[in-house]
Amino acid sequence: MAVTPSPSTSSVRDGDAADRFAVRDVLERYTYAMDRRDEALMRSCFTPGADLSYFGGLRRFTGTGFADTFVSSLEPFGFIDHSISSLRITVDGDVAAADMHLCATMALKEKPAVLIRWVEVSDKLVRGSSGWRIAERRHVPVAQYEATTTAIDFPGVGGRDPNAVGPS
Repeated sequence: MAVTPSPSTSSVRDGDAADRFAVRDVLERYTYAMDRRDEALMRSCFTPGADLSYFGGLRRFTGTGFADTFVSSLEPFGFIDHSISSLRITVDGDVAAADMHLCATMALKEKPAVLIRWVEVSDKLVRGSSGWRIAERRHVPVAQYEATTTAIDFPGVGGRDPNAVGPS
């Protein structure tokens, strides 16, 4: 039986791998900027006039508009974490596409609960003089749940040092 490698596992030119790595860096900057509420870093992820469709089209932004407002939209949450999975990046010259799942874990400030949301994201990125940036995004939530949280108390270790400085 002959086995044909899939396009995702076949060998690629070094330039293709470097471009995919640079595109992934944009996506990771986005999640880091979101989780750290870093407006300047968020601006570096999008072209200023990017066409962004969030929540299945319920909210639309430009790149600048999103960077201007995302911090205030996170006000109901304390700790947040966005994780990327099922990522597929393709590059064609100065244009790239990225399809992925994002899992957003967001601790609510007003009650001991965490909101977990899975989102399908499709991006079109363009390479310009400042590197790769997202020019189009389609963000569609697919599932969500809310769960009660408990105090941090790891067996045999204990809770959390109230005087400790966190990595954020």
